Amino acid sequence: MVHFLLRWLLPCLLSMTLVSEAVAALHVWVVLAESAGVHQETAEHLKAALTDAAEVRVDRGAELFGGRGARPDLIITVGTAALDGMLEQLPKKDVGWAKIPVLATLVPQSVVEARRAIVGSRPFAAVVLDQPFSRQLALIRRALPESQRVGVVPGPQTRLHLAPLEKEARARGLQLVVGPEVRAPEDIYPSLKEVLVHADVVLALPEPLVYNAGTLQNILLTTYRARVPLVAFSSAYVKAGALLAVYSTPLQVANQTALVARDWLAGRDPPPLVYNREFTVVANDRVAASLGMRPFEVDEIMADLRRIEGGR
Repeated sequence: MVHFLLRWLLPCLLSMTLVSEAVAALHVWVVLAESAGVHQETAEHLKAALTDAAEVRVDRGAELFGGRGARPDLIITVGTAALDGMLEQLPKKDVGWAKIPVLATLVPQSVVEARRAIVGSRPFAAVVLDQPFSRQLALIRRALPESQRVGVVPGPQTRLHLAPLEKEARARGLQLVVGPEVRAPEDIYPSLKEVLVHADVVLALPEPLVYNAGTLQNILLTTYRARVPLVAFSSAYVKAGALLAVYSTPLQVANQTALVARDWLAGRDPPPLVYNREFTVVANDRVAASLGMRPFEVDEIMADLRRIEGGR
């Protein structure tokens, strides 16, 4: 009996040892600039999703780069400040460090595009906060079927994306109404007012010059008075008074980032730019009522959007 148990146990113990050694052989750093809010929440979900694949350390960049220990096999930055801080702290003349891939997450696409020149030849990919234009316009088509003219207020970081946005709009039978480019804060309201003359709905793009904490309330008030709904990219905007938003939660962002990280750790190079596959739709029923609309069935809308994107 004893010999039988040993014959059964030894292979199991050996297998567990090999798995443990494989996990211990891989090291992932998750770099934070803010140890609170969505950044911390995303990092915690990310660590949980990768624990079985690597040894994961979550900390601020100064603590990670200033400490001792194994050099990571992959660096994941959470948020724009973490990405910028990591780029400053990376050893510049060490060939070994130059080969370590960097995966940015919880960052806008415009930031990723602006940082590529700084990153240089280092392996670099990003899971961006932006929702695909196809998804945003599908939301408008599904939730606001009578809205044919979609207005946008562009700025320096979003003007380059207007051509693909217009192409996606035409493919769905929608007309894009583009206001004059905003180059300074004083340009915001003239551009918005021109858009509101022609648009049935305004699509907020993640343009920091246009949409920020200092401008949001006035933009929402202006669109509300014009009785033109605003479709946004953040649940916080919906709470503040936007009609609808499609966005990805910290858990959804972490899950997508973990999938990309696993590919990289397994030796498979990811695409340079990755959109979150999973998403959430939120609506402000109070704003809907004030605009004479019925409450939105957001679960049904999400299910329809997933079917549009591939039968999910």
